[in-house]
Amino acid sequence: MTVDYLSSPEGYRVQKTLAKPITFQGVGLHTGRQTKVTLVPAEPNHGIVFLRTDLKMVPKIFAHYEAVVATSLATSLGYADFPEARISTVEHLMSAIYAMGITNLMVEVDGPEIPILDGSSLPYLEAMSETGAQLQPFSTPVLKIIKPVRIYKNGAVCELLPRERLRLTTSIDFAHPAIGLQTYALELTPRAFHDEISSARTFGFLKDLDKLKRHELAQGASLDNVLAFSDTEVLNPGGMRFADECVRHKLLDALGDLALCGSWILGEMVSYRGGHSIHLALLKALKDHPTHWELLPAEPLYTP
Repeated sequence: MTVDYLSSPEGYRVQKTLAKPITFQGVGLHTGRQTKVTLVPAEPNHGIVFLRTDLKMVPKIFAHYEAVVATSLATSLGYADFPEARISTVEHLMSAIYAMGITNLMVEVDGPEIPILDGSSLPYLEAMSETGAQLQPFSTPVLKIIKPVRIYKNGAVCELLPRERLRLTTSIDFAHPAIGLQTYALELTPRAFHDEISSARTFGFLKDLDKLKRHELAQGASLDNVLAFSDTEVLNPGGMRFADECVRHKLLDALGDLALCGSWILGEMVSYRGGHSIHLALLKALKDHPTHWELLPAEPLYTP
């Protein structure tokens, strides 16, 4: 039987890049600035690397949890001693890249934030799917979870468990009549991510908007890119895309943060009331539990 390495779970074990560059342009959710991002194909073992093209003499930023400099309302990458060069709100793009199994890209950004587009990963995923992926003759490095790694933080729980394929299980609990307690689980494949997760939008509450704007956040937020709630109902004219869109988006965010491990993961991430901060803490906790996982390095693949 022939294996489809571009759309099946087995495809995550082979390195891939895009067939050609793709450019996106739009407003940043928090900065409100128009920004352009271009995904440029890269050679094998390059990894996902970000570059601020609007600044001179700026070092490249690897898409890795050690490069995370902020997790308040979004995941931001950069260097602690170079704050003006950070790139924020990378999680929706990283989620689409990871779900597609793309392992090697240069991400060129001409501003401080990745465009929010419609608030989900769907525009990124569809553009990458239309462009197509190119297989590369190396296996993907794999982080295999052997024993559980678990952390607790401010009433939230997040853990990595042994499993033969990557699965995510996410639970949220909001005291809102349209949300409440929701749980969603997904075994990751490109098709499952596209159909069940990618279109779930970031969400927020009208009561928080003024406070966020006073802190120079949510400057680009609108009903075009945020699923917004009043105290009692959804404000978007079209309503929700799924009855449980909020928990699906939390799973999307979790995958985007998990992608910053720098490897494919064989295991299950389970979270309750999770967020960017605890996702980062979980990845950092791997160093404290070196016997709970093993890293299978990238290796050349035979190509006839």
